[in-house]
Amino acid sequence: MKNFIVFFAIVLCSFCTYSQATSEIAEASLGAEVNLQVSKGSKFVSFPTGINSKYADYGIGFFMDKFITFSARKIGGFAKKDPRTLEPFTKLYCSDIKEDWDLTRPLLFSSILNKNENLGSLTFSLDGQTLFFAKSSEEESDRFELYSAELNPERQGEWINITPVSFNGENYSIETPHLRKDGKRLYFSANMPDGIGGFDIYYVDVNEDGTLKNNVVLLPGDLNTEADEKYPYTSLDDKFLYFSSNGHQAFGGYDVFKSRVSVEGYKLIINLGSSINTEKDEIGFIPATETIAYITSNREGGYGNYDVYKVTEFSIEQQVSGKTLDLETGIPLANVAVSLIDTEGEEVATVMSNEVGEYTFPINSFEYYTVLASKDGFLKGVTIFNSDNSTPNFEVDVTLKAKAAEIVETAEKAYIKIDNIQFDYDSDRIKEVSTITLNTVVQTLSQNPEIKVSLNAHTDTQGSAGYNLKLSDRRAASAMKYLIEKGVSPNRLMSKGYGETQPLVDCASCSEQQHEANRRIEFIIIE
Repeated sequence: MKNFIVFFAIVLCSFCTYSQATSEIAEASLGAEVNLQVSKGSKFVSFPTGINSKYADYGIGFFMDKFITFSARKIGGFAKKDPRTLEPFTKLYCSDIKEDWDLTRPLLFSSILNKNENLGSLTFSLDGQTLFFAKSSEEESDRFELYSAELNPERQGEWINITPVSFNGENYSIETPHLRKDGKRLYFSANMPDGIGGFDIYYVDVNEDGTLKNNVVLLPGDLNTEADEKYPYTSLDDKFLYFSSNGHQAFGGYDVFKSRVSVEGYKLIINLGSSINTEKDEIGFIPATETIAYITSNREGGYGNYDVYKVTEFSIEQQVSGKTLDLETGIPLANVAVSLIDTEGEEVATVMSNEVGEYTFPINSFEYYTVLASKDGFLKGVTIFNSDNSTPNFEVDVTLKAKAAEIVETAEKAYIKIDNIQFDYDSDRIKEVSTITLNTVVQTLSQNPEIKVSLNAHTDTQGSAGYNLKLSDRRAASAMKYLIEKGVSPNRLMSKGYGETQPLVDCASCSEQQHEANRRIEFIIIE
């Protein structure tokens, strides 16, 4: 028999009543404004399994090489009915799992556990010797209590020492238990009076001997809402908690969500998407492998009230791409360091945006990514997005806010330090990219209303001296006009062109780089 990964627990051995195991399962940021982009949808295809009836059928999880369900299906001619639902009381069943992950006709799981109450979800310890299960109280068929049971070492398939847990109560219901894969924590849903609203998800820690501690804890973070949250189930890698909720802006009824486990609690909530969630109820998401799972739903087209479905996920290669932009002007920024941060805060990769501000990263599905952009002279830009499985390409732009230009004081002069202002060739028309630089000067002047500035323009030595003098004068005046249009008082500004008379680099045969250094506007602070 092949090993297999079970999401409830990996157990050693047991028996379904009247059945032997015959199937095998394969193992399966500072100063920045944050934008949140959430995309809905996922790429799943659902197939009905072979275990559904005209009654309500619910998937629970795995026990050895069996799939466990609870169902209101009628067994025998004298099945007692729940007066609330008018269906037979729900019982526990088990089914063989076929090679294609379809399920066979279910058989009763345990005659000891199946009595005249509604049985709900159950979960097994790692060694398969202990289980926790929910069953309705004798007085109220819709109020459940949590019990533990032990496997009889002397008789195969018999569960003994059935004991209620210490935190059951008469005024609330405890449902959908699930043991974490390491067996150290038991999750469950309950409508306890200390909850946020409706049913919430709680946990209790498990002692080394398998008994439960009394530290019942409401799950921290944003997972629980004033609506109902039920059916907790940890992912194969233990990084996520799946659950069902009719809150969190669900499409309709209950939807299946997943939340990343973090030190700050369950903060990031992801809807699995419109191709798995419908306007009806989707509950009890149970992954078997990376691409196969089971889910319970009362969607249209089923056999009965609720049915169990097999879900196959088709993976697609995905990437995120976008542009790095100046916040104020929307102009693309080149040479920006762009980092991709995953849900756990780990840096996946860093690239530099190209000459038109573009960047690209390959990504995984169902992650909350942070795109962090950094560039000298700018505050960091941050955008957060959810990489569901709805599209191969995500478009995520990041904006950066330019810092105010720095004031520098030397023994000779005080000036505003900026990148060089660029103009169209042989023109006083300011290039669009240089408006970002001029905006930083506007910030500095706004923050220092007492200073006045002289805009001193210089050219290279190409062309005649007289022409260069006039061109520099026009460029200085053009830059001053831009500042005035941005709200700077003209009384604080003056402009003057110096042509080629004050080169930074005195060269007889200048290179283009030297010419570029000489073409400049200096913002000199006037005493």
